[in-house]
Amino acid sequence: MSVVVVAGDGRWPLRHGQDPVDLLAENGWAGDPVHAALGADGRIEVHYDGVALDEPSAPVPIGQGQHATRVHQRVAAYAVVVDEDRLLMSRLADWIRGAAGLWTLPGGGVEPGEEPLDAVVRECHEETGQRVVVDELVQVQSQHWYAAGADEDFHAVRLIYRAHCRQPTRPRVVEVDGSTEDAAWVPIDGLEALPQTWMIGMALPHVRVDAGR
Repeated sequence: MSVVVVAGDGRWPLRHGQDPVDLLAENGWAGDPVHAALGADGRIEVHYDGVALDEPSAPVPIGQGQHATRVHQRVAAYAVVVDEDRLLMSRLADWIRGAAGLWTLPGGGVEPGEEPLDAVVRECHEETGQRVVVDELVQVQSQHWYAAGADEDFHAVRLIYRAHCRQPTRPRVVEVDGSTEDAAWVPIDGLEALPQTWMIGMALPHVRVDAGR
């Protein structure tokens, strides 16, 4: 599944390994993500509240694995769910290459033909047993790396949503054969002590804002 970035009257396919912020700047725009939805052509359209720049920026070079046999772009949806001073989190299973045992936001891959909003609700339930209501898209994360051992050039595009849980319960992993081995409501003041994914640090400003409401 691929991504199209939309701002104003412009629509630009996101190249493998490219950050949406850089793509916007190349085309003379800046802004924050406000909406993501499945387009008529099956691609995920990410809309920005675009502000026109005085002039476009130069394209940012994108490095790629020179001998990768697999080039893969994965679109996934995750949720920042805060209940008072606690953040809903899931822990990755031991078999996850490069991230075994790390804590992260609940969420996962958007299936072909699936709306991102439906994906994040489904994934939150599968990983934590919580029924969440999505409020808004707050961030798009882009991470690109070459896994030499797997001979793979990988581009992760992560849609980060703010969501809430009307009736928080004790978290439990529903999809027992998936990538999650544990789930919990974690005190926000103790986040720094947990082994965690890169995603958490990037999303932390939105976690702090929600905790202060």
